[in-house]
Amino acid sequence: MSFGKFNWSGSALIASVSGVALIISGAAHAQTAEDERVLEAVIVQGSLSDGLNRALDVKRNADSIADAVVAADIGKLPAVNVAEALQRVPGVTIVREAGEGQFISVRGLGPNFQSVTLNGMPMAYNENIRNSGQSGRQFRLQVLPSDLIDGIVVTKTPTADLVEGGIGSSVDIRLLNPLERDTFLSVSGYAGYEERTDKVKPNGSIAAGWKNPANTFGVMGGLSYSARDVQFDRLRTGWTDATIEGLGTVRIPGDVQPYLELENRERISAVGGMQWRPTDDLELGIDGFYSLFNNETTERRLTYYIPSQISRLDLSSAVVEDGRLVAGTINGARIRNYAEYLDQAHENTQINAKASYDIAGWTLQPRFSYASAKSDLETPILRVQYRTANGAGGNLTFDFRGDPVGDAKIRALYTDLDLTDPSAMIFESLAVRPINSEDEDKTFTFDATRDLDFSLAGVNVTRFKAGVQASERFRDYQRRDRSNTVLRDGVTRTGAFLGAPVPSNAFDQSIGTFQPWTNVDWDLFRSSYVIAGEFDGVNPSASALAATSADLQNSYFIEEDIKAAYARFDFTSQVQGTPLRGNFGVRYVTTDTMVEGTIVAPVVNSQGNVVTQVTPSRTSGSYEEILPSLNLTFDLSDNFLFRLGAAKTMTRPSLSELRNSINTNSVTVTNIFRLGAAALEDPTLNLNASAGNPELSPYTSWNLDASLEWYFDNFGAFTVAAFHKDISDYIANDFQTRTLAFAVNDGSTLPVDILVATPVNIGDATISGLEFAFTNKLEMGLGISASATFATSKLELDKRGVGIQSASIQGVSDTSFSVTPFFERGPFEANLSYTYRSDYLTDSGAVVTSQPTPADVVANYQKGYGILDFGTSYQFTDKLEVFLQAVNLLDSRQTSFAGSEAELTEIHTFGRSLNIGARYRF
Repeated sequence: MSFGKFNWSGSALIASVSGVALIISGAAHAQTAEDERVLEAVIVQGSLSDGLNRALDVKRNADSIADAVVAADIGKLPAVNVAEALQRVPGVTIVREAGEGQFISVRGLGPNFQSVTLNGMPMAYNENIRNSGQSGRQFRLQVLPSDLIDGIVVTKTPTADLVEGGIGSSVDIRLLNPLERDTFLSVSGYAGYEERTDKVKPNGSIAAGWKNPANTFGVMGGLSYSARDVQFDRLRTGWTDATIEGLGTVRIPGDVQPYLELENRERISAVGGMQWRPTDDLELGIDGFYSLFNNETTERRLTYYIPSQISRLDLSSAVVEDGRLVAGTINGARIRNYAEYLDQAHENTQINAKASYDIAGWTLQPRFSYASAKSDLETPILRVQYRTANGAGGNLTFDFRGDPVGDAKIRALYTDLDLTDPSAMIFESLAVRPINSEDEDKTFTFDATRDLDFSLAGVNVTRFKAGVQASERFRDYQRRDRSNTVLRDGVTRTGAFLGAPVPSNAFDQSIGTFQPWTNVDWDLFRSSYVIAGEFDGVNPSASALAATSADLQNSYFIEEDIKAAYARFDFTSQVQGTPLRGNFGVRYVTTDTMVEGTIVAPVVNSQGNVVTQVTPSRTSGSYEEILPSLNLTFDLSDNFLFRLGAAKTMTRPSLSELRNSINTNSVTVTNIFRLGAAALEDPTLNLNASAGNPELSPYTSWNLDASLEWYFDNFGAFTVAAFHKDISDYIANDFQTRTLAFAVNDGSTLPVDILVATPVNIGDATISGLEFAFTNKLEMGLGISASATFATSKLELDKRGVGIQSASIQGVSDTSFSVTPFFERGPFEANLSYTYRSDYLTDSGAVVTSQPTPADVVANYQKGYGILDFGTSYQFTDKLEVFLQAVNLLDSRQTSFAGSEAELTEIHTFGRSLNIGARYRF
């Protein structure tokens, strides 16, 4: 990949910022040299403006283009975890789950493209065990509480000594160094209120640090507890073509599914560290964190079947607008009552040990880290299905008229069946799915640094740094599926099993006319069923069940060995009288992978019967990359900096994408097990699956960056940055039909043709954009912190049998911004914070796949979305502060659509939350 491939728009952005810098350089040439301010110690209690100012200090003194948030900043804004603390950083957007921040995207690139470290060392990744989808290398930032973090630095142009892996950014979460602050003890507590559930939960934290009078030994520690009872409603559907007698071919809604999810979330986290400086030349340290995030989830869902029942449409009720059936009544519609229960536990542990020794002009720094992320189902996924009898009567009325995407509401969805009457439903199945995932990383690094003082061609080399890294990672993912559940002896299933009422406020904001229903009583189901012949109950772990051929196909083990070496030179110079400082380096990385899985296929034996053939698979792979980087900082004046950056970066494929396995739909597995070939007669049966590809290559990107930074004398700054990324080996799904083996309850094997999506390297992509940030405060106490990002993207895919086709990249919003006005006067503070991102692609469908593609698939988009938060505090004494924080003040809802806003696909409602509490510093 050469720099010549950069398109005009990306180069023009960089050139524009450079041109402005040259103008300022000419005007400010005679001003004084670089500001030598040293970073202040970060304190937990301080004003919002204190935190913002310290974050600007970090940015100003960085070796490359970077942004930061620090402890005081985090504490003043409504942020319950690290993801939410980062959402106001320029170029950063977050992905929410039930209204809570979970993942981050930077400059349009999603969570998989961010390298997340703890004090500079790699972290382990929790896996998604909520369903069959997998998140791979996405770090779940919700496991880290914001109140135990000292600061976070988002580096957007890398230096050679940073751990590679983030084309989007490198995010370093920093814990406190005990010797860098005075002895302290602080506690905080608050009551957290959730509007949708009308429940209050206690939350709190304690943090302490101590160092001896000689400032040679210090320790620190912290403990945090948080809890939430949340309810969120999701209304989901899709759109498809149908030919209806009397109407012709029109677009009609897919099956409409109201999901109600109730979650009991609880997180316990701890951090700790020790720092010892026995001599001026030697320093030893150890730090780490532990987090246990539990999430008990109850999902209650109805499925209103439309495409499979459309022949029963009452034509007199049909409303067609712009070729779409937006309202109507189906006579004798079919409905499924579905429920799911699980109890997730995500456990994270990390320990970092380090040393620093000065000898003969060198600073030697060995470091070792151990990171573990375990994701287990303490209660496995339990899925129950009821349905109405075919043609049982019950007319279904739906109404999508108006603007459901813009209004986040549809007019009507109901049937004249009494869905609170258990006798109206027929029991189908109880399925059990335990999943256990373990991710572990061991990393050793060794860095050697030496100050230099020599000149070469007018460049003064000031420092040399070199080092090596060795990392070993493994991922063990085990999944089991069981449909052979039976009632305990002497137990009879009654109407009470389907007698649990659904909260009265369910879908009150997203559906105009709706109807109440009753759902599964989980206490009865869990106590009344067993897994026949295998387990006395329905709560086994994956290890408690012997793996079937289907289980082996859904499970995998991956090892990844990484070796890296780098060299970096720091230098200073002058360009036409303008001071210049910078760094140049090269990082060489090798990656070796080993993937163990199982290939399962139906074959015909010598007796002419179809049987399942199980073949263990072991695949090895390797690749290497050379990653140069160059960062330049021009000190145009005391307060003006101009930066340039050029680098090659890489992001490894998601761990889940490397698996040698195929994941099929659980409902499909259950129905084929129960019904055999008869299940294939159901037109709603999902015959799609996803697979991995152990032979994937990493994404690589050439990056150009420029930044102009104007720091005000007393407080604040205005900055503008331009960026361009040219990405190769982009990974997208290739769809192919494969014959898979499904088990049937009579012991036979049923071969079924399934459309399997397999990730392959088939594309190149570019992302270009501009970032603006402004922070300032007036004498009267009014201030503002704001940022905005404007981005464009292009993806070119080499589709099999089609050639090059263009598309957009998932997750890239054209516009995103945050605005935080604040007021500080004496002991009183208040701030409003509004964050927004415009429409972005969420599921590329046929747009980002190679041929052949599933019939009738279009790209799905998330509608532009903004959220308004509020925070205020009052400092009664130097030690005591009370605060109030409100999240989602406007009660915003998220919507999605397919292709155009005329085709709604999802409405997501999660409500407001309120925290009120106090902090005390001893």
